[in-house]
Amino acid sequence: MPGFLRLGRWHLPVYGIFAAVGLVAALWLSQRTAKLVGISAEKLWDAGMFAVVAAFIASRALLVAMDFRAFLRFPVLVLALPSLTYSGMLLTGVLVWIYLRVKKLSVLDVMDAWAPCAAVLAAVLALGHYVEGTDAGMPTRLPWGVVTPGDSVLGKVHPVEIYALIAALAMCEVLLIRLKRRQRPGQVAGVALVAGGAISFLLDMLRQPLDTFGGAWLDPSQWVALAAIVAGIWVMSLDLRRERWRELTRPLTRNEVALILEDMVAGRGDPYNHEKIEFGFSKDPLLMELAERMPDLWEGPYHGTITQEESDRILLDYAKQLRGDGEQSMKELV
Repeated sequence: MPGFLRLGRWHLPVYGIFAAVGLVAALWLSQRTAKLVGISAEKLWDAGMFAVVAAFIASRALLVAMDFRAFLRFPVLVLALPSLTYSGMLLTGVLVWIYLRVKKLSVLDVMDAWAPCAAVLAAVLALGHYVEGTDAGMPTRLPWGVVTPGDSVLGKVHPVEIYALIAALAMCEVLLIRLKRRQRPGQVAGVALVAGGAISFLLDMLRQPLDTFGGAWLDPSQWVALAAIVAGIWVMSLDLRRERWRELTRPLTRNEVALILEDMVAGRGDPYNHEKIEFGFSKDPLLMELAERMPDLWEGPYHGTITQEESDRILLDYAKQLRGDGEQSMKELV
């Protein structure tokens, strides 16, 4: 029977065996990556086991819900069907997110630690597809083309499964290197989502389409790949926005604020300097007094009803007062 390994009366699915091996390999690797992100290896193992169980239960729950009558008539047959769909993966993701929040684990740190593990799992699954003879590619004349078992029409096709295997192994190595040099949470996960989505999208162009006569622009898996790329960009931007907010709210010294005011007068410096004052230092006595005299300071020094010359004079006067108090931090004046 194609796709099954026969052991006496038992018929074991080949892909299922590889999936089990891949999950064990991914969980084993997570014990190493946990240390690289500063998470307890035991907690990451528990989170991984929860994700596996959640995927199993969620996928089959959705399968049963889609046709409950068929489940009542043939429960064993329905539960034995392949059921890991995109909706099941989405539901699993929500359940895992809730679990991580309850366990007070950083979602971005866990995603970083799991990124190389996911690449290992993808590599083993690709090998499973190759051994099983599924996930066939488009016809090719390249010398490394392969013949799909049971096919007598297309001839040699692209060994897409081997391409995916090589790409996944290479990505795992790159992600492990980046994980060791990680500077911000989410950095590795973002790269994994963008690179993984791009690789999947490109390889899908070499796979046989799901609907040969359909009019859809892209296969469902390609839409998922594009969604992964967008999600990766969003994840990488999270920390950039957080870093920007930390910079805006960083407690500057009085001399630094004085320099900001002088830059405003000279028309130079960071265009967000006025936001640094607005978000981080509005409780400083001198700046609160300055805000009362120049209510439009937060939108820039020249947006109010006073003239530019008056605005320049006021800003320079307060810069001189701020410099007169030395390097005392604005936090100490609250």
